[in-house]
Amino acid sequence: MRALNIFATVFLALLTVACNDKNLDDTPKYRVQVTASVGDEVRTTITDDATARQAVVTWAEGDQIGVVAMSNGAISALDLASGAGGRVATFDGEVATQNAATEDYFAFYPRQDEATVTEGQLLLTLPSEQRNVASGIDGEACGFMVAKSSEAAVDALSFGFENLFAVLKLSIAGGGEQLARVCVTGGTGEKMSGEFTVDMRGEELVVVFADDASVRTYLLSDKELGAEPTALYIVVPAIEYTAGYSVRVTTSDGRTMVRTVGRNGGRTLQRGVLYNLPTLTFAGEQTDLSLDGRANCYIVSEAGSYCFDCGVNGGVTAELLWEDSEGLISEVGLTSDGYVSFEASEQRGNALLVVRDSSNAIVGSWHIWATEEPKAQTFADGTVALDRNLGAVSPTDIGMYYQWGRRTPFVTTPSTVGVGTLADEVSRPDLYISNWATLATVDRWGNPTTSGFSTAAGVKTEHDPCPAGWRVAQPTFFRSIASLLTAGDGYYTVALDGEVAYFPLTDRLTKDGKWSNALTGYFWTNSNYVSESLTTVSTYFQFSKNNTTIYPSKNIYANRGYGMNIRCVAE
Repeated sequence: MRALNIFATVFLALLTVACNDKNLDDTPKYRVQVTASVGDEVRTTITDDATARQAVVTWAEGDQIGVVAMSNGAISALDLASGAGGRVATFDGEVATQNAATEDYFAFYPRQDEATVTEGQLLLTLPSEQRNVASGIDGEACGFMVAKSSEAAVDALSFGFENLFAVLKLSIAGGGEQLARVCVTGGTGEKMSGEFTVDMRGEELVVVFADDASVRTYLLSDKELGAEPTALYIVVPAIEYTAGYSVRVTTSDGRTMVRTVGRNGGRTLQRGVLYNLPTLTFAGEQTDLSLDGRANCYIVSEAGSYCFDCGVNGGVTAELLWEDSEGLISEVGLTSDGYVSFEASEQRGNALLVVRDSSNAIVGSWHIWATEEPKAQTFADGTVALDRNLGAVSPTDIGMYYQWGRRTPFVTTPSTVGVGTLADEVSRPDLYISNWATLATVDRWGNPTTSGFSTAAGVKTEHDPCPAGWRVAQPTFFRSIASLLTAGDGYYTVALDGEVAYFPLTDRLTKDGKWSNALTGYFWTNSNYVSESLTTVSTYFQFSKNNTTIYPSKNIYANRGYGMNIRCVAE
């Protein structure tokens, strides 16, 4: 592996000792002198050389490294004493070991409070969201390098630091756009950020990310793009990307563009190397609906080209599963960096997009809600709610129907009804599951109450069907508006400060997907209902032409397999 030929002489005396759950109070502590040769960008300064593809290292105030005694795994924190701004620095402190003359040591930078060492395995975390400092990457957060001692002596150690990651330099020009983030993704789902280990006992350094590590790494930036290219630096794994990697640039208004490097022949990145990518001029090609966070529903208010981060590994194709307004959605596809892309017309309505894997199985689905931008309305109890039902194209429209705890919307006449499994929520999103009540768990919508009536607000979960920033309403919201409802023609209203909130009479679907044939409004809450004798029911709100009943106050529950409407409230 190629490393940068940059050297620093560092005199280390080690101060505080983090013991990795080992009691080292009685272990002797020794002062040592350390000479370290340093590779790659370490912290604040990154004066890059495009020809040599190198970055100059300088130490800075506040720098701290860790030194580990291999015999006991103790991590000692080393604080910079002098030499800030140069390649030679002094660190002060002590190191704990029983065998100073024969001990094996290794060092790492930056030192993280969460770092651990287990049988020579150093555990660190590359953050999924990086930021640049004035002079380059934030080395204090992600400028990782490690070193083994090359000699053993009581008062002197030598370290030859090696870099763990590569650095991408991205230069972007534009016309006044404000950046939001840059996302780097491997072409075959390579792990890009999160917890990783390095086995310091081996001859070669190998970075291994945890199974739950992210396949994306983000650089967050609010810089304004101009005619003079803006330089951005991103730390990425130094590995072989067999299908290349993608760089997606998104501005604060959601416009996005993506470029792929090495899609055909692949790319191999080496540790400690700074890779200068070709200068780009920003040109928004689509609107990223997931800029504010991934969700199971995305609102589209204007015709145009859109995309969102599906967050699904193993996806191969994307398609339109259904739409309730012909010509609503077209040109559905899956980009090389795992974004679902599509074209939206000026039609209003709802659609369901899915991603399939190599076996043609559905591995994810998303509701596209094409409506004018819903208003946020503030109610007397302080709750902020959308001005229409989830899936409605106007405040008086009925909207979509949901089985309690499911993310999938249904139209008034589900096309497929039958017995299913819990896995069918994902793999068969068009199936109205008749036995759903026996499958749904109590915490699927984030309010697993332990009493009959929940007074908790709850939290949003991965199963919540509302757009980003919104969640299914809690029971107390409906209870607070029960006495304020006024009957209208096909709906009830609540008078607010300067506006009106509408609650349509919507009817509901039975657990078998059939109409109840009642001029009644039914709204699910996010709350499970707990009873010794009832284990398949959840809390809802009901009102009708001649009656307004807040459940719970009489019959406070309904079978979770019923299909009812949803009103989303702010998280």
